[in-house]
Amino acid sequence: MMFKIKDKAHAVKLTGGLTTTTKMPCPSYSIPAQACKTGSKLVSIKGSVCEGCYALKGFYRFKQGKSARQKRLDTIYKPHWVQAMTYLLEKRKDKEFFRWHDSGDIQSIMHMGNIMTVVQNTPNTKHWIPTREYDIVTQYVEGGLPVPSNVFIRLSAHMIDGILPTELSRRLNKHENVEGHILVSGVSKDKKVANCPAYKQGGKCVTCRTCWSPKESIIYPFH
Repeated sequence: MMFKIKDKAHAVKLTGGLTTTTKMPCPSYSIPAQACKTGSKLVSIKGSVCEGCYALKGFYRFKQGKSARQKRLDTIYKPHWVQAMTYLLEKRKDKEFFRWHDSGDIQSIMHMGNIMTVVQNTPNTKHWIPTREYDIVTQYVEGGLPVPSNVFIRLSAHMIDGILPTELSRRLNKHENVEGHILVSGVSKDKKVANCPAYKQGGKCVTCRTCWSPKESIIYPFH
């Protein structure tokens, strides 16, 4: 008998559910920042974007939220995770945009593959995935695995005012299996360099959707 998701509660049980953030114009998805492969190393490096990681302080330290993020991490390789995540995204009233990992990052090639399958299953949604896992993305792309046209993967610079991984993004975009966009982002202390308008809008996206667009690079202001 084919496995069937009964309802939203069933899908949440299988995945840990989605995340609500005040800045985003849409739901997102989070797992523990402590599980970041690259970020967990950068957090102790002075001048890195991860040095003062927001996902390791503030309300991210509350017990209920920590438990929910751990639940999501524990389910990413479960048999029906893709089906349940697809269900949650497709059942949303406003399904135009979605962000992956407001906390945490891609864990493996298999994890990225599962995410890409969810992306393929939700063609009416534009997905944004910021990531510092250059090696995982590179292995995935060079392995010939699909990157759907409705996802925007942004390789995030490791250091504040550091070099953007533009060369890598352009190299990966030359692969035929990359139907979507592998782009870049960074963080700068110079607000004249930053082109993300959120700091002028109370820390919120408001009407801006540049992160979900083909714009090659986005620079966020340091805060």
